[in-house]
Order: sequence, then structure tokens, then C-alpha cells
Amino acid sequence: MLPCNLEGEDEMKGMQQIAMLRRYALSNIADAGNKRGMKWGTQLRSNACALLIVFLACAALSGQRKPGTVCVAPNPSEPPTRISPGGNYNPATLSVKIDKRQPILWPHKESVKIGDLDLAERHLVVLTSDGRRIESFWFRFAEYNSGELCVSFDGYQRVQLRDTKSSPWCKCK
Repeated sequence: MLPCNLEGEDEMKGMQQIAMLRRYALSNIADAGNKRGMKWGTQLRSNACALLIVFLACAALSGQRKPGTVCVAPNPSEPPTRISPGGNYNPATLSVKIDKRQPILWPHKESVKIGDLDLAERHLVVLTSDGRRIESFWFRFAEYNSGELCVSFDGYQRVQLRDTKSSPWCKCK
């Protein structure tokens, strides 16, 4: 089977896979053509067709990437006892917004999943409380080599964005 799965891979790895597939197709078809005594023109057409099929298959697979998700870890409903400078916030009104989506109140009991995020795009995360911006930052999934991230906030360590595999407190399903 040809290794053409680009799901969750960054662009560089995808380009490396396409180059590998091109070499694979060229070598196998050239070998098959030589064994059958094909003429050079026929062999060239066969190679061109094989490459076209490989590129179309890879383009189709890369276009079917699984969308990215951000799991919002629960935050205590009581105000924090330790606050870093500028980190004073009201847990009852703390909300998170990604890109131009509607803000959601930060969960207190169970994690909340924000899905359908483009893996190739840059995303803006904005935290607000009592109508004022607490913190905001940009991220790309490629920076984390994962399509599943976890965001947590405690007012002291500020916002933490990590891969869900290294965040056992994120329990999104």
C-alpha cells in the first residue's frame, strides 16, 4: 500500500511524502516497463499517468484532513487565591473565544470541546471577564504537531495551551 496519509501532518512532512511517492511510482513503473520491453514513449506516458494518479490521490487525502480541536479544561468556580499581576478575573464571567466564533463561558465542572478548526490556519484565542480582555494570543496547530490541543487557565500561570496527550486534566470526548 502506498503511504499517502497526510492527516494531521505538517506541510513539510506532506511534501516529503509526495516526493517519496513520486520516486516510488517512477522506479516501479520504469522497472515494470523495462521488464516488458516497452518503448521509451510508452514508458514516459505510463510514468506520467502514474504520477498524476499519485498526486491526485495525495491531494484528495490531504483535503480530507480531520479538523483541529481545542479542549477547554475546567476552571474552579471560586475566585483564585493567588493572582499574578493583571490576572484578576471573575470565574463566573470568564469566557473564551476562538477566532470569530461566539464566546463560551469557561467551564467549571467538565471540559468543553471547540471543534472544526482549520489545521493550516492561524487562530486567535481571547479570554474575557466582566467585559474586559484578560489575555489573547495566536497559535497554529503546526506549532504543537497535533490536531488536538488543551487550553487551561488559573489566573496565576496564565493561559496554558498544550497537546491533549500531555494534559490529563483535559477530558474532552
